[in-house]
Amino acid sequence: MTEQPTQFTLENAYSHSRFKGAYFLVGYAARIDRTGLPFWEITLSDASDQIKVYCRDESCIYSDLRPLSLVEVEIRTEMSGLQPHFRCKYIEKSGQELPKNGSFAQLPSSLCPVPGAVKMLNHVVCKFETKSLRNFVKNVLLQPDVALKFIQCPASLSYHHNYQGGLLTHSLEVALMFLQNKSLKQLEKDTGVVAALLHDVGKTQTLTPDLKRTAIGTLVDHDKLTLQLCSVAIRNALRKTPRFCESFAPYLDMRIEWFRVTVSRRRQILPVC
Repeated sequence: MTEQPTQFTLENAYSHSRFKGAYFLVGYAARIDRTGLPFWEITLSDASDQIKVYCRDESCIYSDLRPLSLVEVEIRTEMSGLQPHFRCKYIEKSGQELPKNGSFAQLPSSLCPVPGAVKMLNHVVCKFETKSLRNFVKNVLLQPDVALKFIQCPASLSYHHNYQGGLLTHSLEVALMFLQNKSLKQLEKDTGVVAALLHDVGKTQTLTPDLKRTAIGTLVDHDKLTLQLCSVAIRNALRKTPRFCESFAPYLDMRIEWFRVTVSRRRQILPVC
């Protein structure tokens, strides 16, 4: 008998009698059933789907739960009449602020109103054949002040993709143009997809999910913040791949001299707020 994996995607949750893993908590409410007994309705989400989990025993809740955070859970699938439902066996806050080991599969799709967009992001990143570029994208997009904003923010306020989730949608549309271009070599596709996914990432600092401009967005162009958000990932990449800039920067259309100055002097343009 093979060992059962511990992390299932939520779109396949009904096919398992019991499972556990780390998922985003996106909803948490106390309810009263028809007999007057209290229970807790917990909504979990990953890149594939969201589910509602029910808890009738408060002792199953091992710690204070914070909305929009990762939680560790164990869930049992039970039948209620003809309908299956999920019963919480235990739940506690995760020690990880963001997905462990840089997994886009754990990002909460329910926060992005564009159907399938978060799942597609995970699929696109998994298509990378160049490991250093895949890790580079993860190190940029899974930063604490970037990840959830990237799947929620608009791409603009009054121009293209000016709706919640528009930034992710626009970035994916450009990325798919590279993936579907059969005239490109694999390295060219990979670097093109990196550029597509990251070219507007600075907008996570200048725009808000509720379609407003941030304070820093009134002072600084998003391009400058895009470069800053990439700077730590560049330093990490250079430690592991010394020729990272020379190999990939021409394709990414980034300013290699800026990279070298940033890395060598560790200067910052402006603090990200």
